[in-house]
Amino acid sequence: MRKLFFVLLFTAALCTKSYSQDSTFFYSARINAAGSSSGVPFWLYANQNGSIPERGSFVQAAASFHRVYNQNNPRFFQWSGGAELVGYAGKKTTGFFTDLFLAGKAGPVELAVGQRKEFMGLGDSLLTMGPIAMSPNYRPYPKIQLSTPQFVGLIPGNDIISFKFSYSDGLLGSAAVDYGNVTRVPDVYLHQKSLYFKLGKRAHHLNLFAGFNHQAMWGGEDKIFTGGLKPREAYRYVIFGKPWAHSRVGNHFGTIDVAAEWKASQWDIFLYRQTIYEDGSLKNLSSVTDGLSGLRFKRKRRSDGDGFRFNTLLFEFLYTKNQGGAVFDYLNGIFGKDNYFNHYVYNQGWSYRGKGLGTPMIPSQRVTRDNLFTKATLFTANNMVVAYHLGAEASWNKVNFLLKGTFSQNSGTYDYPIRPKVNQGSLLFRIETPLLHRNNDILGLSIASDFGQLYTQNMALMVSWRKSGFIW
Repeated sequence: MRKLFFVLLFTAALCTKSYSQDSTFFYSARINAAGSSSGVPFWLYANQNGSIPERGSFVQAAASFHRVYNQNNPRFFQWSGGAELVGYAGKKTTGFFTDLFLAGKAGPVELAVGQRKEFMGLGDSLLTMGPIAMSPNYRPYPKIQLSTPQFVGLIPGNDIISFKFSYSDGLLGSAAVDYGNVTRVPDVYLHQKSLYFKLGKRAHHLNLFAGFNHQAMWGGEDKIFTGGLKPREAYRYVIFGKPWAHSRVGNHFGTIDVAAEWKASQWDIFLYRQTIYEDGSLKNLSSVTDGLSGLRFKRKRRSDGDGFRFNTLLFEFLYTKNQGGAVFDYLNGIFGKDNYFNHYVYNQGWSYRGKGLGTPMIPSQRVTRDNLFTKATLFTANNMVVAYHLGAEASWNKVNFLLKGTFSQNSGTYDYPIRPKVNQGSLLFRIETPLLHRNNDILGLSIASDFGQLYTQNMALMVSWRKSGFIW
């Protein structure tokens, strides 16, 4: 494994030549080296697709090659693909692919096979705490997906009303279970679908958005339960969220999203809301108070010679303490105690390879303080969270600055409450500048810290280099 890491490091260092952006072949490379006081601070590893370790000092390297769609090519059929290999050395040395996929597009519709980094839901993608249901916090998993990557007009030649959808099924591997006739099943799957609508043309000042995403982790029902559903039948139950034997088939989670964007002369203003639903809570709206709200101000045009200026400001608020209330009574239709990211069957809960599939603000027990540990069969000991988040991106000439600051109040779970609640703060400050006036060579310095009672007191300094460009 160490040989693989050093090969990757050498490959990244060789990426030194830039090419014309007329090409559709894109490369990138990066090297990060971090020194940490103990653990790695939250905002260094969160929302990094599982590519940053959570403990100790480390050196990380990554190299990727992608073929992207040619936006200026009128061809009806196009193809794309990509691979990104990541490795790091520290307390643990490992290497893996984040991206490894092939995709083809017929007009606006794409069929993709493999694994790749993606973003789900309405919201900011750079400075955010992370979308609630499916965030960029976990390592991508292999799947097959049919989707429209961009919004498509419902009326030919007119984009006043447009839509975007996705439908996929993926493989998560084997899973330990804590209920039923077996302790492990060989295959667990993740079903996912989404549908979003946009009202308003690209040229209009106001655009309105609404839609939903639905995910379900399932598999092994015929082995776990006596008389359980066979895979083909279980899949039909999963798609529609149909109950079986007084419960849903699989672990379901999703959000209903709404947003509005106002495009002014200098700034775009984006207001959004992601509302959680799980199990039967959607039917009686018992968890509508739980969700993520955000407000973003983004400057339309940037200039390297305008001195210091803010380019993006983001404010977010996360609330997950309701969970449908403290009562769960299936027979009477009371679906409380949703226990976000934990599950009574699958020990891994809402996670893949130890990383939460959703917002990192609901963390794994392995990264929180030892005194907060509850049960080994639970993913998280803390899913009742109130969090306030500020993100900012600014520039001064060619120097870019990024800030993330989050304060949260954490109350544990309904079954294992944390009393009194514990407070947590996490900060990240990053500065980046072109290296030797070459815009595709970027040198960066990041300072991050955690202070509070949810994580250990952590501080780290990370130096980074990255390079990207088009080839051929």
